[in-house]
Amino acid sequence: MTHLVAPLQNHKTSKQNEDVIKRLDVILKTGNYESAKSNLKEIGLESDKRNYTVLKPESQSSTIMTIADDYIHYSNPRALTVREMARLQSFDDSFVFQGKRSTGGNKRKFEVPQFTLVGNAVPPLMARAVALEILKNIQ
Repeated sequence: MTHLVAPLQNHKTSKQNEDVIKRLDVILKTGNYESAKSNLKEIGLESDKRNYTVLKPESQSSTIMTIADDYIHYSNPRALTVREMARLQSFDDSFVFQGKRSTGGNKRKFEVPQFTLVGNAVPPLMARAVALEILKNIQ
């Protein structure tokens, strides 16, 4: 072996109960949440959640926010991992997000979970492009 490969960090999936997995599967197979709502109601899996976005591998990603379960993986009925969200934001796999994966409720006033770090970040490739344009114009 000529080189070592570091383990992939921040790639732990969330534990979701059976009903949530079934709900996400229906939405995934339907293609979008709006179209799936009536079917979810029929089978008793409706949700008060305002939005779920099914990611499409052949399409551009939507804006990445701070709540991982707003997104459904394109081929598995589950939320995204911190690493998957970070990749969509253009973070290199060598960048490791520290702290708790997620927090809820009042804890968000005192803790900044990894999902929030990713969702609130400026995408590195965008920051680089902006910086290069600034440099071109100040030289």
